[in-house]
Amino acid sequence: MRVLFTVWELAPFFQVGGLGDVARSLPKTLYAQGVDIRIILPYYRAFNLHRVKRKDVKTFSVTYDKKKEKITLYQIHFLDSHLPVYILKNKKYLDVPNQDLFPFLNLVIVEILEKNYLSWQPEIIHCNDSHDGLIPLIIKHKKLPYKTLLTIHNLTHQGKMSPDIMTKMGIDLGKCRLLKWEIKKRQINRLLEGIIHADLINTVSPTYAKEIHTEEYGAGLDEIIKNEKQKIFGILNGIDYDSRCPLKDKNLIYHYNVTKVTENYPYKIYSSRQGKEMNKKFLQKKLGFTVSEKIPLIGFIGRFDSKQKGIDLIHKMLRRINLKKFQFVILGEGEIEWVERFNWLASFYEKNVAYFSVFDSRLASQIYAGCNFLLVPSKYEPCGLIQMIAMRYGTLPIARATGGLKDSIKDEVDGFLFKHYSSFELEKKLKQAVEIWRNDKIKYQSMIFAAMTKDFSWDKRAREYMDLYEKLITINK
Repeated sequence: MRVLFTVWELAPFFQVGGLGDVARSLPKTLYAQGVDIRIILPYYRAFNLHRVKRKDVKTFSVTYDKKKEKITLYQIHFLDSHLPVYILKNKKYLDVPNQDLFPFLNLVIVEILEKNYLSWQPEIIHCNDSHDGLIPLIIKHKKLPYKTLLTIHNLTHQGKMSPDIMTKMGIDLGKCRLLKWEIKKRQINRLLEGIIHADLINTVSPTYAKEIHTEEYGAGLDEIIKNEKQKIFGILNGIDYDSRCPLKDKNLIYHYNVTKVTENYPYKIYSSRQGKEMNKKFLQKKLGFTVSEKIPLIGFIGRFDSKQKGIDLIHKMLRRINLKKFQFVILGEGEIEWVERFNWLASFYEKNVAYFSVFDSRLASQIYAGCNFLLVPSKYEPCGLIQMIAMRYGTLPIARATGGLKDSIKDEVDGFLFKHYSSFELEKKLKQAVEIWRNDKIKYQSMIFAAMTKDFSWDKRAREYMDLYEKLITINK
């Protein structure tokens, strides 16, 4: 199978969010399993090549907004793989974020395919989120022989913009069905266009694939999604065990594993129980907390987004409970009003609440390794990666049963789930978890074993994507 993976961020070259991790891990795993897959994305000014050599492939022009725009196409490789990566340079539209970036990028990618500038023809174009949402439309408009898969990572980010964009791209406005539904707003919705025109669609968890059919989770698109339900599937994301592993994590002082290690490492490897205890003491000391195994240490790592991440539930709970019986470490940046509220809490309860508003990857690793529990009380969660990472490090997630959280956690087996979006339910589940941790050590350790040995590797997910690719190729044959 020949697949072109289109994306706007790619770790470690340029990353803004979790999509950059997926774009690194999934194609690399598919490539290792024999799929002829290649990645394409913009060559931004902030793009870091990490000393990887670039090769000139082609310089060409595309007409956008009735003007000829020059694009230079380069090829590089992954740092640790021969997987080909194409990067596109254009100072006006692809250098820094702007309103034309994604429409222009989508038009350029299809132009490259149409003119065969890669000297390689994919069968499938794998698009991601609203950033690539116009590619399936342009391919249909030009009647090109490519199958398209659209992966929805988060339905709420829809990429609405003025219909003038279509004129700039040279595409008839009548091709966009959204205009028939939003005549008053006169908006193009890039994600919706992708949903309508893509041959197949998948979300990043099976439960989220079902949830988006409902009014509660459909973000205003539920009626359209119901019409397209026959082509929507759910595949749970994975995590990269090379970088997310308490055996190898360079940010940790004490490395550990849940099973016996036969490989040789240049440092001592502890059992999961010893390793967790030592990392907890290290983190408690670093945070200025009382160093004690008798006090539960609870973490949160995430974006401060009150519409999704449940930080309001955490804040309400912290204001209500007896904080002297717990220790909390919060790592998150985002909405300023919530940053201020958590700063206030941490300043008044400095021995029990630590808050860090700037993301720190070293501290994040130490939270995963040192905490007993991690809070993930999301209102909705298409997949979520932090609960998987926490489980790999033996930190049990306390999460709301939604989206990928529901698909990746089994209540009281390898984590804890609560149903209703409520600070009281979060508090009840937290106290239940602490009760098991404190009074049922055998069950607590068995849950850690179950969490750390659960398979969240990309190998299994890659096979599911390959099945979806096979299904895609056979459509209308």
